[in-house]
Amino acid sequence: MKTMKTKLSENLKNEGASEMLVKKIGIAEFLKEKRQEKNLTLERLSDLTKIQIYHLEGLEAGHFEKLPPAVYCVGIFKRLSKFLDADENEIMEAYRNEFESSTSNKTGSAPIAKRESYFILTPSKLMIFAGGLLLLLLSGYLWYQFNFLIGPPNLAIKPSEDAVTKEEIILVSGKTDNGINLTINGENTYVDSKGSFEKSIQLAAGVNVIEIKAVNNFGKVSTIIRQIFRETQ
Repeated sequence: MKTMKTKLSENLKNEGASEMLVKKIGIAEFLKEKRQEKNLTLERLSDLTKIQIYHLEGLEAGHFEKLPPAVYCVGIFKRLSKFLDADENEIMEAYRNEFESSTSNKTGSAPIAKRESYFILTPSKLMIFAGGLLLLLLSGYLWYQFNFLIGPPNLAIKPSEDAVTKEEIILVSGKTDNGINLTINGENTYVDSKGSFEKSIQLAAGVNVIEIKAVNNFGKVSTIIRQIFRETQ
């Protein structure tokens, strides 16, 4: 019983020391030191965790802007904590704090004194206003017609946003204009007469980039990119 209490006490001390170390030296240096303690190269750690090496390099360099969106970082830190014997929640909290502090842009503005203004509506001003409104509506209509003819094609897809999944295959579907040349990751994809399409994509472990590109007869292009993170355990 005494031995168990001693081990528990040592574990709590180690966790507390680890948390203090992260706050003191920052998450980038902390992860680098933990990796070096395990005698792991970036290449070996990438092989073990299935995390792409440029993400690991960005982490250790403190270049958080080069990392995937925060939803993917949960999976990345989960894998790192497993192989580096670190606390996943502690690493994620430190990452959020450092990322928010590095991207925050605090600005202050002095109060602007109000000043009174007077506006008198006259027949000439009313005519100018009506003429300007009519011109604006006409311009908007002409622009809509012009954009419809030679603008980029409409394109909507599912999944509608970046996501995290454990599935090995994901179905990408969507809708575009009729007569569009559509590719998914460079491969031609059939579009029916209603503009609908779908394709199953095999996912690798880690971050998968899916690019959907629609090209119309005028050579105008609409492109949507989705990043899907597949977790493996």
